[in-house]
Amino acid sequence: MQKFNFSSINLGCTKNLVDTQHLLGKIFTLTEKEPSILPQYHIDPYDKEVDFVFLNTCGFISSARDEANHILEKLLQKGKKVYLLGCAIQYYKSLKPDQSLRAEWSNPNIFTLSRNDFKTLTLKQLINGFNSTKFNDFEFTDSPRVYTNIDYKFEYLKIAEWCDNNCSFCIIPKIRGKQKSLPIKNILQEVSNMIANWIEEIILIAQDTTRYGTDLYGKPALFELLQKIDKIKWNFTFRLLYLYPDILTLDHLKKLTKLKKFIPYFDIPLQHISAPLLKKMGRFYNEEAVYQFLDFIKNNFPTRFVRTNIIIWFPGETNEDQQKLIWFLNKDYFDNIALFEYHDEPLAASSKLPDKVDDKILKQRFIEIDDIVDKLLTKKEKERKWTEDIGYIMEIKQKVIASGNEAIQTKKSKTILEVRPLLHCPEIDPYDKISLDQITWVENNKLNLEIGDKISYIV
Repeated sequence: MQKFNFSSINLGCTKNLVDTQHLLGKIFTLTEKEPSILPQYHIDPYDKEVDFVFLNTCGFISSARDEANHILEKLLQKGKKVYLLGCAIQYYKSLKPDQSLRAEWSNPNIFTLSRNDFKTLTLKQLINGFNSTKFNDFEFTDSPRVYTNIDYKFEYLKIAEWCDNNCSFCIIPKIRGKQKSLPIKNILQEVSNMIANWIEEIILIAQDTTRYGTDLYGKPALFELLQKIDKIKWNFTFRLLYLYPDILTLDHLKKLTKLKKFIPYFDIPLQHISAPLLKKMGRFYNEEAVYQFLDFIKNNFPTRFVRTNIIIWFPGETNEDQQKLIWFLNKDYFDNIALFEYHDEPLAASSKLPDKVDDKILKQRFIEIDDIVDKLLTKKEKERKWTEDIGYIMEIKQKVIASGNEAIQTKKSKTILEVRPLLHCPEIDPYDKISLDQITWVENNKLNLEIGDKISYIV
């Protein structure tokens, strides 16, 4: 029997991760057609036994493309054959034909993989080195899927991909195209598959979740979808990522209050609060709409978690804009705030805008905003102290503690648990570190704790 030793590296967003999971599912099911070949997956892509590595790339910003090139170079130095897929390939494809791939990507051990080829792929083709001339992705494949987060009781469900927006700082529509949504019936089937695999939390993702379904149904269908998911009978919950406020109404938010399985988690990438800057960014909402949106959440969801992204020193940002942003952040709407430093992307419209902020000024602004955000979030964490929370165990560590003087020391082991509170989103929001004596309850009264167990604990 011939072994197919392979591994994978997933870069960028969780939408990429879903594609990688489908790829792994496809490879493992190919053994039914070619039983003489045995796929063996290795967690470490640099393991000496690994022959092939599937590298799913991100091309959203230059640092992500640089990361992909750096990892590719390391893999080639280790003698690996690398299959490339994802956004970075599409980025280079969007350039002039003779620049569609960097020169170093023409190495004979580099292959590319497209969705169309993926449907009819065979293991023998992979082993022999299969090159594609197309650069589509795997978003809407109907192949089986490997749930890589199953031990942690959560998983991502991609309901749409690509984007219809034209934010001036973003290149995704240029390199990936217009939004394409999965039909509601397909999504409901995937929810059922997840539930059958004992996944307790489903995280709905898309580039712009609020516009889900516009390409299929002529209008947004997100809330129709959520109502159907909510009616599925089983013990699970779901949350949404990337809610843009420009087409949301208060009626939409009222519908969320009636959902029983919805986690009141609001990931709202506002980017700024200044109207002139929002206009330059290509964002179609104003201050009044933002405040209505946030006030409704605050007044109607007693238990909630609100997160946002902010871009600092966008071209044309003035001191007045910065002071308005500071005043806005200090109103204390948010439980987590991610700050991003603006930089020019060659394919983005914002790179051609005048009035770029001077380096010295932008450093001062970032330090000031970062300090404010740090104090706000630290205050939030202090308010949680000595309260009881519920969460999932994400990691179990044994910490050695030494006591006594240098001459006579005693050492003992202490178990430290990393716990994700139920409201916090995996891989985005902070986890709690607790000891065993902080636990007040364990689901099913388990004695031997494992990753993925649900517990209540004193923060």
